[in-house]
Amino acid sequence: MSTVTILGAGNVAHHLARAFVENTIEVKQIYNRTLHKAQSIGENNRIPFTDKISELDRADIFVIASSDSAISELSMHIPFDDALVVHTSGSIPMDILKRHERYGVLYPLQTFSKGRELEYDEIPFYIEASNEEDAELLKKLAKRISNRVYITDSKQRAELHLSAVWASNFVNHMYYIAAEMAEKAGMSFDHLLPLIEETAAKVQDLSPKDAQTGPAKRNDKIVLEKHESLIDNSFYLDLYQRISHSITKTYHDEL
Repeated sequence: MSTVTILGAGNVAHHLARAFVENTIEVKQIYNRTLHKAQSIGENNRIPFTDKISELDRADIFVIASSDSAISELSMHIPFDDALVVHTSGSIPMDILKRHERYGVLYPLQTFSKGRELEYDEIPFYIEASNEEDAELLKKLAKRISNRVYITDSKQRAELHLSAVWASNFVNHMYYIAAEMAEKAGMSFDHLLPLIEETAAKVQDLSPKDAQTGPAKRNDKIVLEKHESLIDNSFYLDLYQRISHSITKTYHDEL
């Protein structure tokens, strides 16, 4: 089985290291320029760690799990010409690594936070490689972790990443605004959790379009105007109106 070295120590690196170790994939090293971050991942998973990129040991696959802006620079410091070099970004094209003879992408589609436990076998992984042999190698590696592994190209992955931003990052920001509004009413965010759980559960069985409810879908102008009168933040008011209009327009073609 291939050996792996991880470059980076953020949320993705943290979870990938754990997923590799839990599935008996040998991680040779964790590298990060900030020693205590590499040390945290290394010690928690019994993986050697370093903050000196010149001390990288040979591995079969180098996984760059860093910020998008650091991928290119980090890849320049990998000295092993025969190694497969991949990044984990959803939005960066594979060709950013084309200075290497073998290169690709190992993209896990999930929101990662260090304090959260995850079922790694349910996380979709999207694979891309510069040749078919390495695509199969990455596919086998990902299948050691997950039951959901797919081959995609850079364009598909970028569009999928954009859709993930809508489905996760934007939705979470709506939770932030909802929490503010609940607190303004003297209520905690916990009061909304059953609603959030059911909304997420419904789209397991219904399409998002069929699962939609609420005053904007009904084009209930009385309720919409009442809500608008309660919003004293002009930015939130504009956001409410724009999102409501988008929902209403989806269900009422005449608008």
